[in-house]
Amino acid sequence: METASDDKPIVGFTIGEPGGIGPQLLLTILQGDTWKDEFIPVLYAPRRVIEQWRSFLGFSQLRYHVIRQPAEARPDILNLIDLPLAGEVRLKTTSPENGALARLSFTRAVEDAQKGLLKLLVTLPVDKATFYDAERFPYRGHTEYLSHLYPGKTLMVMVGERLRVAVATEHIPLSRVAETLTPERVEQVILQFIDALRIDFAIPKPRIAVLALNPHAGDGGIIGTEEETWLKPLIARLSQEHRVGGPYPADGFFGARHFYGVDGVVALYHDQGLIPFKLLEEWEGYQYTAGLPFIRTAPDHGVAYDKVGTPDGSISSLSAAIWEGLLILQRRKNTAPYLPSAASSE
Repeated sequence: METASDDKPIVGFTIGEPGGIGPQLLLTILQGDTWKDEFIPVLYAPRRVIEQWRSFLGFSQLRYHVIRQPAEARPDILNLIDLPLAGEVRLKTTSPENGALARLSFTRAVEDAQKGLLKLLVTLPVDKATFYDAERFPYRGHTEYLSHLYPGKTLMVMVGERLRVAVATEHIPLSRVAETLTPERVEQVILQFIDALRIDFAIPKPRIAVLALNPHAGDGGIIGTEEETWLKPLIARLSQEHRVGGPYPADGFFGARHFYGVDGVVALYHDQGLIPFKLLEEWEGYQYTAGLPFIRTAPDHGVAYDKVGTPDGSISSLSAAIWEGLLILQRRKNTAPYLPSAASSE
């Protein structure tokens, strides 16, 4: 019996929100043949849910192989780690049962990635309304959970053909952004971003633009003081050793397309970076978590219930998450271990 080998990396997939667009896009990709020479897929999901999706999509020819652990995975076929399922999964919507399955799939896959059993982990979109559970899973997204496992080491980065954006504060209310940002936090983000671009994206001396917190970069303190009191001095100090500039007013920076002159942009809060990113990249970009001993990527869109069962859902972002993730894997093989723990996970 032919099983997984180092010739083809094992790529783990979480089911994400099982009623959303993610499973449809993944099964659409795996129905084809282009991936078979490149990687071995392992999906963390109940068999009943995959049968439900196969029937719904009319993918009767899509075969799968049930396994207990990634080491049993076979090439040229979808490998399924059959998870327990409490209740029924509803398509085109979410439910507490859907959210519980999304959490179980994610945590199981992360455990295997931590053990070095997966070369790449691709997480499908979740619905934060049911993915989050105040008592059992107090994390509002994938990145927050990974940050809990690796405190102070992770960084959310959006990657596209035109733009790479690192976000200094993730899924928090806008009212908390200013109090959360500190010189130490922003410096950490800049340096992490530089390391990620250098090692995972093969850019020897990355050029980084840091966006301002306030409109017009504070207008000399009239609209806000953060730029004058600590952001400008921080950037000036870091620029002595690195190619870092700013703080740039976000509207002028993107309006004048200055992002074409840099390798990466540091946004200080979620919408400051993700709104221009999604306008520019649409469904072509993907999300990547820097600072992990394993590689994690994800599509840059949400669950899109309205596109389930229609031809309107594009596979472009998920495809980018897979193929670009494999490129990052290859780059890491060609460089020193990204983190001290990475060597033990190979």
